[in-house]
Amino acid sequence: MFMFFHQMLKIIQILLVVIAIFLTVPFAQAKDEIPSYNIEQEEHLIVNYLYRLLDKPYQHSFEQKTDLTNNKWEAINLNNGDILIMPGENWFVFKLLNKQDASKQVYFDMANQIRMDNVELFISDGDINKKEMPLQRSNNRLVKIIIDPNSEAIFYLTITSSTQLRSTLNIYSTEKYIEANSILQFQHGFSIGGLLCLSIAFILLFFATGNKTILILTGYFLTNALMLSAMLGVNLYYFFPEKLRLIGIELPLLSAISAIFLLIFTSQLFSLKTKFFKIYKVNQFAFWWLLLYIPLSSQLSIINNVSISMLIYVFVVLSLIIIGLYLYKNSARLALLFTFVMTIQLILVLIVIVSVNWFDIGFIANRSPFYGVLFWLNCLLLTFLLSRQYRYQLLDKQEAQRQALISVENNERAQEELLKLQSQSQEELENRVQERTLELNIALQELEEVNQVLEEKNTQDELTGLFNRRCYDQKILAEYRRSKRNLTPLSLVIIDIDHFKDVNDTHGHLAGDHCIVWLSNHIKKSLKRSSDMAFRYGGEEFCLILPDTDAKGAMTLAEELRNRIAKQVCTYKEVSFPLTISNGIFTYVQQDNVLPEQIFSSADKALYQAKHDGRNQTKACPD
Repeated sequence: MFMFFHQMLKIIQILLVVIAIFLTVPFAQAKDEIPSYNIEQEEHLIVNYLYRLLDKPYQHSFEQKTDLTNNKWEAINLNNGDILIMPGENWFVFKLLNKQDASKQVYFDMANQIRMDNVELFISDGDINKKEMPLQRSNNRLVKIIIDPNSEAIFYLTITSSTQLRSTLNIYSTEKYIEANSILQFQHGFSIGGLLCLSIAFILLFFATGNKTILILTGYFLTNALMLSAMLGVNLYYFFPEKLRLIGIELPLLSAISAIFLLIFTSQLFSLKTKFFKIYKVNQFAFWWLLLYIPLSSQLSIINNVSISMLIYVFVVLSLIIIGLYLYKNSARLALLFTFVMTIQLILVLIVIVSVNWFDIGFIANRSPFYGVLFWLNCLLLTFLLSRQYRYQLLDKQEAQRQALISVENNERAQEELLKLQSQSQEELENRVQERTLELNIALQELEEVNQVLEEKNTQDELTGLFNRRCYDQKILAEYRRSKRNLTPLSLVIIDIDHFKDVNDTHGHLAGDHCIVWLSNHIKKSLKRSSDMAFRYGGEEFCLILPDTDAKGAMTLAEELRNRIAKQVCTYKEVSFPLTISNGIFTYVQQDNVLPEQIFSSADKALYQAKHDGRNQTKACPD
């Protein structure tokens, strides 16, 4: 595909060359006498004094080529002052005349020499002397020539080129060369230095605002400044003339980097990543291909690099125009202006390619100002685009502030109305609060009483008024921890009514309940301290938790209770029947591996032993 496109470009190039020759050399005539160029005249272009050898140079010997009587030497009459260099070997001749009585030093200046394969200058003043035009670092287009006083010198210029191109030939005196060089340096300084100043201004603006779009444009402007510098001759080869491989290496590199900055600028300007993700992916694809092309460009020839890089840049700008139209269709802000700017840039790029860079038609005589105008126009258009974005951002900010002010005013009005309503209903609210507070206090008091009743029901046995088993489980754990923490003894007494089943079977369950209540009252009377607690564990079984009580004290209390019960008679409905109890005791004195469950189990074992030994007695479980 690329070869086909390259061939088509070649065909178009040849057609343009033929048209240029037809338009610019329609009246070429053979001259028997070549006019001389007076080095004192103000005109510097020597095209009107330059003759070309129309025959193929390789068909003639050196003597035949330098024979001015040969009718194949014809004048070159070009309106724009350029000469056309054809592919292959080109021969030209001109004369310089010095009418002064002193030797005169002049400078021979030829443009576009860097794209030529070989350039040689022969000076004839009777004998043919050969002098090659050097490619020097600072004066890569200049050759210094000294003309003897009151003499005329004939110059033969041979140029070998692999492609057709255009060039200009100028002759300057020392004063005129300094004047022309000063003007050229001023033009270069204004064009290149202006772009560099614009880049510096944008980088300072970025530091002030932190806007990423400004930083991207800074890179784009800096790249364009370097590209313009390379196109005007201040390139890598200018600084390193001994490195021939550096010739023309900047253009593909800088054009690819410039296109990359343009793609990034587009993504940032329209927030493609968040708003138009598909377009963003296409943009990223082009970005990575350009990065891949940069290292590959070093392996290509200068001509191919220039052609490919220009094609890539045209393709990128054309793609951005299509993206701009798509964004405009989707009502994206600045899309129409962006499309217009990219269209102008495409036109400028095509002008550069077609007129002076690619086909080298050369209808622009002053290239330096022309290049500068094109680059400045491009950068100013992008700056204008960025300024419009900034203006829209200011308008958005002002609109947001206006909406915020409206919202604040609405809030203030709402607050005023709210305060008015609050002031109107404040007294009513206070009255209601007082009423509700009174009702709440009453409710809280009632709730507290209910909670107290519920707590008593949850912790007391309904029949006896003693604590129940649930309360026992809580208290034994709490007293166990306190005994372990304070290193004090803790005694547990388990009480069981002897032969209680016989009472139920003989006198009924109501009599049994009466016996349980009767025993509970005696248990309550037997407790001497407020810290001692009595529990109905279940049925006819009771528990006593005796904090800070050793085994001897627990034994004394249990025996006193047992003896009191044994000496008295329980009466129910005028029926009297004796009752006895059996007791089991265990005292916890911080034994290892003893938990509240083991305390109860040990006391229960002691109770079982008391019943086994005949009942109506108290047994203590050994430690």
